[in-house]
Amino acid sequence: MKILIELYDREPVFNYLATMFFRPEKVYFVGGKKVVSPQCRIKTEKLSKIMGFDGEFVFIAFKSPDFSDIKSGLESIIAAERAKGNNCVIDVTGGGDLALVAAGCLMGNGTEIVRYDINSNSFRNFSTGESAEFNIKIPCNAFITAAGGTIYGETRSTDYSEKEPALIRNLIEIYFRNRDNWNRFVKYLQRISKKEGEKVGDSLIINAPMTLSDGGKNFFCDEDILRELESAGAIRNSRIDRKNQRIGFEYASSMLANLLVNEGVWLELCVYLAAKDTPALFDAQTGVKFVWDVPEKNISVQKILSDTTPRNEVDVMFARGVMPVFVSCKTRYPINEDLNELYAIKENFGGKISAAILATTKFVDSDSPIAERARALGIGIVDERNFENGTVSKRLLRLTGD
Repeated sequence: MKILIELYDREPVFNYLATMFFRPEKVYFVGGKKVVSPQCRIKTEKLSKIMGFDGEFVFIAFKSPDFSDIKSGLESIIAAERAKGNNCVIDVTGGGDLALVAAGCLMGNGTEIVRYDINSNSFRNFSTGESAEFNIKIPCNAFITAAGGTIYGETRSTDYSEKEPALIRNLIEIYFRNRDNWNRFVKYLQRISKKEGEKVGDSLIINAPMTLSDGGKNFFCDEDILRELESAGAIRNSRIDRKNQRIGFEYASSMLANLLVNEGVWLELCVYLAAKDTPALFDAQTGVKFVWDVPEKNISVQKILSDTTPRNEVDVMFARGVMPVFVSCKTRYPINEDLNELYAIKENFGGKISAAILATTKFVDSDSPIAERARALGIGIVDERNFENGTVSKRLLRLTGD
């Protein structure tokens, strides 16, 4: 394909699927003045680098939302390219109603029309009747970029060594077995795991009192959890001096030290590993931080972060085909504010084909007000039943299509 005309609208992913798939030499992004803005070029150029497609990009805003102006605008582009000996293809995956009707009217003059069909995950050529499967995997940062955002900072998902995923799964089980006492124990670890002027993980050898007071509150070592952590291999050389009421141990690694002082990370890691181990899901990430802007070439992300530009962090994010999935993890019973925040992210950075999931360690009755509110917003729920019976992966698949 040489020339593609893309009907640009507010659905972020639909605006770029044809370009990703057909990789034309030149793309005309056309639409209303409000959506074909200067920011379109910036995010399109950045997205092209992420997805590895080259080409010339032209952005044209219709004179008005009037049908005649839209139709004549498309006709002008087609005529100019035909004068150069080039045929045009119009993608009608996105676009407003009048733009779609205008594109349909142009089929009679030999212009080919293509559209992505989400049900068959394929592009169909209405002019020839041919179809082709969309087999391109879209990473998380591409979804965020297409919607006009920028991921910044490192996520907590890393390329673990051969033994670390099994260890982390054991720690997740320890967390769920002890979740009633876990947060109190973590608060204790937070206070003993770094010396003044250090960060957690700088020193792996710990020597501390079994009980300490901070701000009028007492924090103590949970010996049962400590023994489980050592059996799992997260710490080693533990020792308890009951006479002097002190404990000592050594973290197995700086990475594990930082994980163990984080109260909510194990729920996130459980969802992350479930997504990562599911072949139908792609590019699982945790701790995804993004700002609601794409910087121009001469402006750094740090400059945007220093301004008042909105920003968010998603606990877990992954893709299923062309669907971005946003997951919020809560170790408490969810509240309306949790759903509202997740819904805003879904709407702004995923659009109508995205999915949002709230994961909680608490039981959520399907008839409860919070469950009804979640359904109204199109948000799925993964709760303690899925974590206890090992059906997190199945639940993720069901909530995203199966």
